[in-house]
Amino acid sequence: MYTIDIDVGGTLTDGLFGNTEQLASVKVDTTPHDLTACFLDCLQAGADQLGFDDLGALLAETQLIRWSTTITTNVLAERSGPRLGLFVSEGNEHSLYGQDSSPALGLLGQDSVIGLKQPVDQQAVLTLVKSLLERGVRRVCISLAGAFSDASDEQGMKAVIEQQYPDHFLGAVPALAGSDICKHPDDMTRTHYALINAYVHGPLADTLFKAEDRLRDEYGWKRQLLIGHQNGGVARVAKTRAVDTIESGPTMGLYASAEFARRYGLQHVVALDIGGTTAKVSLISDGTPSLNRAPVVFDIPLKMPAPDVFSIALGGGSVASVDSNSQVQLGPKSMGAYPGPACYDLGGTEATLTDAALLLGYLNPDNFLGGAHVLSAEAAREAIQAHVAAPLGASVEAAATQIVNRAADMLAESIKSRLAQAGLAASDCALFAFGGNGGMFATSVAACAGLASAYVFDLGAVFSVLGSSLADIMHVYEHALMVKADKSGTARLNEALIAMRAEAMRDMEGEGLDTAQVQLTLELDTCKPDGAVATKPVALNGALDAKSLKASGVDGQIEMARLRAVYAIGERVATRPAAGGGRTATPTSRSTIWDGSSAEASVCPWDSLAAGDTVAGAAVIEGDNTTYLVAPGWQLQKDEFANGHLTKKGG
Repeated sequence: MYTIDIDVGGTLTDGLFGNTEQLASVKVDTTPHDLTACFLDCLQAGADQLGFDDLGALLAETQLIRWSTTITTNVLAERSGPRLGLFVSEGNEHSLYGQDSSPALGLLGQDSVIGLKQPVDQQAVLTLVKSLLERGVRRVCISLAGAFSDASDEQGMKAVIEQQYPDHFLGAVPALAGSDICKHPDDMTRTHYALINAYVHGPLADTLFKAEDRLRDEYGWKRQLLIGHQNGGVARVAKTRAVDTIESGPTMGLYASAEFARRYGLQHVVALDIGGTTAKVSLISDGTPSLNRAPVVFDIPLKMPAPDVFSIALGGGSVASVDSNSQVQLGPKSMGAYPGPACYDLGGTEATLTDAALLLGYLNPDNFLGGAHVLSAEAAREAIQAHVAAPLGASVEAAATQIVNRAADMLAESIKSRLAQAGLAASDCALFAFGGNGGMFATSVAACAGLASAYVFDLGAVFSVLGSSLADIMHVYEHALMVKADKSGTARLNEALIAMRAEAMRDMEGEGLDTAQVQLTLELDTCKPDGAVATKPVALNGALDAKSLKASGVDGQIEMARLRAVYAIGERVATRPAAGGGRTATPTSRSTIWDGSSAEASVCPWDSLAAGDTVAGAAVIEGDNTTYLVAPGWQLQKDEFANGHLTKKGG
């Protein structure tokens, strides 16, 4: 049976199709107007590549599909969700319990926040809801001060609203209580989580259920469609919350990076994902993705830990321009999949990073994305001449060089900033470069950032779906505690643990799974007097007490309990093994330009290299869906995992 993993990016949608004997990767254009279209396009492309007569034949032999989407990100970025109403405690209508005016107010319509005195007059709530409906509100959030400790007012309001506007009427008013979505004592965080979830819920559900319905109705497929979560797991559509899917695609690439960091025994890794629209920088330490304990989602602050993924508006489609100081700038505007860079010759006239790479000889115009696009060097030259070279008073080649150098500088500066924040030295870290454009910038970024070596990957162009292919069905439950590890604190911890266990079993039953096969693990986040936060795994052997916590290394205040419920899917798609080798490849060549200097670069197919093969720069190595550049002074050796290890010659 096959497993299928799909990741919808801003420009391209990636797919990985495999079983224990076959493995195929594909890329199709993302269709922002309807993401189910590129989802099905990707499935069809996979069926074609694997030799099936039609998509139905492939699905008949498919065990499960895992899908990571950008829907949550898109809806928040475009502010395209429904009009919300919000009830808060009086006096917090603008701050939403923060210090200043809350950025989350942008998710709400004008005059859509109502402050209430507590205890709440439940009947008066109905009059206020009616006034919100008259202003166009279609979904209501309730987040009152202190509801983490006592949610009775919130739950009472929710019950009254649902009783008056039941879901069997056309005028049903979905009501969401902050205490249902987030178990955190910080009123602002709880409110922001509830608003994000309510705002994205409708558009996300519409798209995911539409895809599920089309698979069932058009192809007769009744197996599991699993949705990628930012925790590195997957779950059924019906058991997915909108907030679970924030940046789920990029975080899957982060978990793939963690897997290879463990395989290579690397202590510190910088993960760099460069796509068509954005680049993302993350850190891996001791085989574990770094967490951001105070993430910000589209300027909306939260205080619930999440994978630390820093985004830069830079990708292959980023538009190049010249500012008033005669400096080349890249982004934030991107040409996306359509019309795309000028070299696509689909109507785009702006100069982009991809156009520059083509003119410098890095890309094969006849084999871009496996031949999906035939690139026009003439169109790229015209765009760069008009928008960059002419304003600079430079040649087209010099302008293209400045464009790619600007990209490398931007990426390197971002990496250096992240390392400084983490207190890490660049010389102690390796670079993992992936995504559709990661292989092109591995050596240049490593050199600019001071990293000693870099890795590029056999499946680097679809690295996020490789991470997805490792994902099990998982639900994560977090409960903030802020207690000491004493008798009173452990009592609170055990109460929270009982509630989280019960919720986990209900959710896994809702997935249609055998709960006897579910594995539960517990982590505690503790804060020491100096403010440092440590995460400790704690064995689940009955009730916990101060003695057992101490034996687990729990010291200081317990801030957060995190219970993971995992159902192992079992069958894994393996990376392609590399055959034994050890010879030096003898490729063809073509003219290229590196930092303003011409060089005759070696050119060879990625799949022609076996384990142990070495290619010295300057070199261009061409894969089906990506290009790997080896700059002068560097060399690449293919390893036993079919990946490439880049090091400086003599280093």
